[in-house]
Amino acid sequence: MRAILFLPALFLNLLLAAQPALHIDKIKLDKKIDSLFSSYNRKSSPGFAITVLVDGKVISKKSYGMASLEFGIPLTHNTIVGIPYSEGREFISIAAALMEKDNILKLENKVRQYFPKLPAWSEIVTIQDLLNHSSGFCDEWATLVLTQASMSNRLDVSQFLSFLYNQPDPQVEPGKGYMYSNSDFGLLRLILEKASGENLSAYLKRKVFTPLGMSSTQMRNNKEELIPNHALSYYSDDDKKYFVWLRDKTSPGGNYMMLTSAADLEKWAAAHNDANSFISKAVVRLKQFSRPIPAQEGTNYVFGQKVKKIGEHEMIVHQGVSGYSYLARVPDSKLTVICLGNNLRNPFAERINNFVSQLLNVKSPAATAKKVFPSKALPTTNAELQKYAGTYRWLNQLTFQSSLETKKYVIHKIVGDSLFLEFSASEFFPFIKVGDNIFKDPDFPIWSVFSQAHPDSAMEVTVYKQDDNPETWHWKKEMNAKKQYSKEQLQKLTGKYYSKHLDFYWTIVMNEDGNLVVKRPTIADKLLEPFFDNEFKLTIEFREDDESRVWIQFYYNEAGEAIWFDVHNPRLLHHRFDKVKN
Repeated sequence: MRAILFLPALFLNLLLAAQPALHIDKIKLDKKIDSLFSSYNRKSSPGFAITVLVDGKVISKKSYGMASLEFGIPLTHNTIVGIPYSEGREFISIAAALMEKDNILKLENKVRQYFPKLPAWSEIVTIQDLLNHSSGFCDEWATLVLTQASMSNRLDVSQFLSFLYNQPDPQVEPGKGYMYSNSDFGLLRLILEKASGENLSAYLKRKVFTPLGMSSTQMRNNKEELIPNHALSYYSDDDKKYFVWLRDKTSPGGNYMMLTSAADLEKWAAAHNDANSFISKAVVRLKQFSRPIPAQEGTNYVFGQKVKKIGEHEMIVHQGVSGYSYLARVPDSKLTVICLGNNLRNPFAERINNFVSQLLNVKSPAATAKKVFPSKALPTTNAELQKYAGTYRWLNQLTFQSSLETKKYVIHKIVGDSLFLEFSASEFFPFIKVGDNIFKDPDFPIWSVFSQAHPDSAMEVTVYKQDDNPETWHWKKEMNAKKQYSKEQLQKLTGKYYSKHLDFYWTIVMNEDGNLVVKRPTIADKLLEPFFDNEFKLTIEFREDDESRVWIQFYYNEAGEAIWFDVHNPRLLHHRFDKVKN
């Protein structure tokens, strides 16, 4: 049976062998890479290492920026760099396929075979469901943030397992639904280690990295371990000031951080480009029953590969949901591009896509997306601006997280005779009129085009971001007002509420200003704000400067008394808190 599964690799290898290799002018290529990474070619910036290969032969190697900003050490192709969590899923998934090949387990095995205390509803959940994010298990991060002020807090394996054991019902229908869950890969690692009797980091070294000669690559076991030639990662704030990234999670849901180098990725790419290699055969097995992530452009596999079209070419991008594409391959042109850096919060996926498009002489979508708009400021009046003011909801906000759209809002406000955009709690920008129903950010290439089908319909906005990576956003004005609650109505919502799953209490009180406040012993008090759709908005923080929202819907008995509420967002589809009776 397994021989049949791996037959496609043979035909793929014969097909690719007949394809001509791409011809690239090295001088032009080096200039293009320099232009793409010029902003990082300085001692005050984290670095990138770039390698371009054709038919396995290196055409260009370039590096930019620093491995250490503190000591001014340049980043090179031998510098060891950490890649983010979801990007590391490729390695743990391949380990699962290799263990199946070695008869250690089967991907169709039930997860309760390894952890019998998992809830009864998970009886049908398989290892394959973990690989597809169709298990129904709660996402560790999105759920535990209801009880913690920082997702960098320690969470032991015993706590993680108790969290799964106590889950009362699935988030999605097991085996059929989809919800991105870090718990799936946390549980997957524990299952692989239990089945093999070996630490997964040691297994990967013995079965994958040593055979491939990837001496600088490892799955990290201890984030405080001293590793020679390892570069710290950095991130920047809005003022472009860099900080050291020290927020890696060590809980099971994030305990598969990979370390590698651009030099090692040449060997990783070679293994994927060889259809007869044990790595390529493992990927063939993973794809057999893999279900791509819904609502994303291209074919996005949970296990860390994305397949997309570049003109008539098919490109395979090795990246997770964060957009950190560290490896891109175009099999029919025998082209490979490696891009590895220590600059977090700066995903390079779109730039690499555009770069590959240029190498293939394909006009990229980004190049055709730009529109021409006027920029000269025109006079306007307060009265004219009134029709644009209001709260607008982002449209088409399905993401990698689930089938539930993300709720995002912006507000257009009038200050004097000027229109301002409140993009977030900390971002407030002026917009100038440059045409009929057209406004522009005076400092950035961003235009807003307002439209209204007829006077009684909702105002809509199409926003065109026209920089090197053009984007188009669509917003629609909320026509319904937020529900107005009397002080008496809000008072009836106060009280203590209990989550049986988390064994945790929230207390809702009313402050002196008449606003509802959520009090928790482990988190600073937060306002509970009435919002649209008869819901309340609660701000949550994954980290100090990583803010998000959950939405709360109260439910009532026949007497009109609140008896429980549901907490939800796209990665927490439902979570129940019951009101505690006095």
